[in-house]
Amino acid sequence: MNDAMALDFGVGAELRLVEETLRESVKSESPLLNEIAMHVIAAGGKRLRPAICVLSYKAVGGTEKNVASAIDASVAVELIHSATLIHDDITDEGEMRRGKVTAYRKYGVHNALVAGDFMFVQGFKYGQFLSPESIRIAAEAYERLAEGEMLQEQWKNNVAIPREIYIDIISGKTASVFSASAQLGAFHGGGTDEEIEMLGQFGTNVGIAFQIVDDVLDIVSDENTLGKSVGNDLKEGNMTLPLIYAMNNGVDRKLLAEVISKKDKPADLVQKAIEMIRHSGCITESHTQAEFFIDKARENIAGLRESRYKEELLMLADSVITRKK
Repeated sequence: MNDAMALDFGVGAELRLVEETLRESVKSESPLLNEIAMHVIAAGGKRLRPAICVLSYKAVGGTEKNVASAIDASVAVELIHSATLIHDDITDEGEMRRGKVTAYRKYGVHNALVAGDFMFVQGFKYGQFLSPESIRIAAEAYERLAEGEMLQEQWKNNVAIPREIYIDIISGKTASVFSASAQLGAFHGGGTDEEIEMLGQFGTNVGIAFQIVDDVLDIVSDENTLGKSVGNDLKEGNMTLPLIYAMNNGVDRKLLAEVISKKDKPADLVQKAIEMIRHSGCITESHTQAEFFIDKARENIAGLRESRYKEELLMLADSVITRKK
């Protein structure tokens, strides 16, 4: 059972359809291409973006009759998102993703890149069943994702990064897709412009909180729980909120700066830095910030009509804070 099925937020039937459609969407006449794409899809994931899309669809009054549009939108987003993860693993030299060997490690960089391109195209192929407005929402989200990735690269290995730049980075590379998922659901559910806007803001703030918690888990978790190696941000020189706080929280700044700025980092030095950060106050500070953004998300949809789906959206937001992987 993958994460989506374990926690379905009252839309388990729709998420199962998303899962089935995802698997159908990556079928190819090339056995290897199909195998690599299935390797990525079968790893599962939390499927929070599809859940947000479907819940937003229903929260604005979307009916069962037309729910297929929300399913297609979810599949399009998830396919493109999965493609970006393949590319991320290559650039970050990641060895594990969701408890499985990363695609490029198992099949080679060339084959993984081709599979990523294939999944990206399949995502927009599903987008053709949607409206021009849907395509605009999705395209703008992935435009912001690319900008966020480039901004992160510009600040790599730089301990002087301001907190505001970090928020800009994760607003693009993570939160933009959460926001697009919510907007797509609300749009296809027949939501008003105001409802689409408020749900988009909800998605943004949930996405920011999600990434902050992700960055905390990269420090405090373990490989078995997380499904991937820990300390990746330190190894890659990506300044996250825990690291930003740690630099100003009484830790050995010289040691931390040395680890972050080094291109080739000895494993023992990375582990020493991780232990130092774990025992600083930066973890609590980071969690407090994640809770701040979840509070903002709750405020974003305070004016949304009352329904069980609104309540499920609030529960989904809360689950972002309490997750362990």
